Amino acid sequence: MKLAYYVVGLLLVSMNLQANGVDVWNELLPENERNMPMPEIDHNIPLDQAGQQNLNVSVNKELDSKPIRIPGFVVPLDTEGELVKEFLLVPYFGACLHYPPPPPNQIVYVTHSKGLQLEDLWEPVWVEGTINTQVQTVEGVATAGYSISEPESIVLYTD
Repeated sequence: MKLAYYVVGLLLVSMNLQANGVDVWNELLPENERNMPMPEIDHNIPLDQAGQQNLNVSVNKELDSKPIRIPGFVVPLDTEGELVKEFLLVPYFGACLHYPPPPPNQIVYVTHSKGLQLEDLWEPVWVEGTINTQVQTVEGVATAGYSISEPESIVLYTD
């Protein structure tokens, strides 16, 4: 079963994560940043020599306080027992665990007081709630350009 989740995760990395035919992660980018090339990442260099997170980006202010349903991967920040109470939602598996993290406009900071029971980190999820263009810096991890507080639902990703 774990292999199946891993394969699903790899497939999601190689395709656009979409909700209702819309590439939601692309919508997080301001219009003028949507055609910028992605930086190349060399995973073979030591972490202490890896590049820094690109903070020279903007958020899409038109999304502030809008309802959203967005798929992604969980990077746990705060747990209570087996429940994840605070996490970063990122567009691909391994983001923020390998350096540099994605730019802030590709990271969503999520707080969920009920907690999320997550069997494996490679399980993608759908998060549904109100997105805010509120910059959150998580010391030693990354800066997030968006936040969702108390999402309406978090469920495992399915097509």
